[in-house]
Order: sequence, then C-alpha cells, then structure tokens
Amino acid sequence: MKETIVFVHGMCHGAWCWEAYFIPYFEQLGYRCVAIDLPGHAEPGSTKAIHYSIEDYVNALADIVDGMKEDPIIIGHSMGGMILQKYMVKGRCKKAVLMSSVPPQGVWMPSLRVLFNNPGAVKYLFQANLLGVFKKYPQLMFHVNSKLEEYQNMMCSESFRAYLQLLIPIYPVKKGIPMLVMGGTADSLISVREFKQTATQYGAELALMEGGSHDLMLERDCQKYAVAIQKWLEGFSI
Repeated sequence: MKETIVFVHGMCHGAWCWEAYFIPYFEQLGYRCVAIDLPGHAEPGSTKAIHYSIEDYVNALADIVDGMKEDPIIIGHSMGGMILQKYMVKGRCKKAVLMSSVPPQGVWMPSLRVLFNNPGAVKYLFQANLLGVFKKYPQLMFHVNSKLEEYQNMMCSESFRAYLQLLIPIYPVKKGIPMLVMGGTADSLISVREFKQTATQYGAELALMEGGSHDLMLERDCQKYAVAIQKWLEGFSI
C-alpha cells in the first residue's frame, strides 16, 4: 500500500466528484484514497441552505487528517484548495496539490469576471444563492460532455458565509511541503495568471493543462490530469 491521498472538494460539490474517475485511478495504483464531504455537502443535489464558515471546513479536514498515523497527500479542488492552504498553516501533510484552486488573493477578481461575463449571476448573488449561479451557468465549472446534466443535478447548496470569507486574501505560508499547482487554461473561474501567481507565491511546481476546465476531475479525458498528478507524486516531470 502506498501513501494515503485525501481529496477535498470545492464549492457546491461533494466527495462524489472524486469517485467517478480519480479514486478508482489512484486506488488501482495502490494509494489509499479518502474523499471527505465537507459539512452540509453529504447529500448530492441538496438545496437546503447551509451557513458554515471556512473555518468549519478547515476543521473538518483537520478531523480527518489528525486521525491518521502518517502524513497524507492532500488534493484540494477550487474552494477546497483554499481550505487546504488554510489548513497547512498549522496542519500536516506530505505533499499538497492545489487543483483549480482559489488563489491566496481570494475570489475578488474571479467573482468580478463572472459578473462581467455573466450579468445574470447578479440576482443570484443578491439572493445568496451560489448554487443558482452554477446551475444557470454550468460552463463556469464544466466542459460540455454527456454527463453534464448529471453533474449539475448532483451539485448542492453552498454557504454564502464561506463564500464571503473567500473574498479575504491570505498570506501564503511556505513550510517546505512539496506542492503542485494545477489549472486548466480554459478555466472560466480562475485565470492562468492566478495559477501562475499561486505557484510563485508558494514556490510550487506549476502544471497548466491545455484546454482544461475548472472541474478537471470530471472531464471526459480527465485521466490525463490524474496521470500528471501521479507523475508529480512519484517524482517524474509532468
């Protein structure tokens, strides 16, 4: 058995987003895989309002890792990437992967881009309905594929309180933990420039995936992104 990988999902997602492709791929390589459901995200498709803080999410990750004997590899997607960044200030992990991650500067610029390019999102923000934004504009998360409707239906409500906290920049803390920053060049939420800035601020390796969307782990050809992560974990160039 190789190391343990802990997967942390992003906004409006759940552990389900890792279960279709990434977990089977890494398990067949011998990794032990643990995908967590952040508080309020255990029921796919739930529209029940939740009001958790980012700190609640960080604590949920800490609860999982603290029960492990050895430091795991942690992969955080989108908001999960920011949760991982905050966790690493005091927490422990062997290696970290920030996939399509919120940058240390927060989501001010990504939010402004979304509103500029998709003006209809404004009404949903006034309603504190983040799920409504992504249901209305699925291209923010996904490339068009045969399972798009299925994925949309599995997305759940998100805490607007947590979103507001994502607007606040953090100070990147370098702790000598090997880190990979991975992002798609066609990501509609986080820009290539922001991926580059994140990698620079952490002294991390950068992997820009040509044509990749925000939800890299749910694309039709997502195995190539899993392969890239595997190569990095095992010391090979991407």
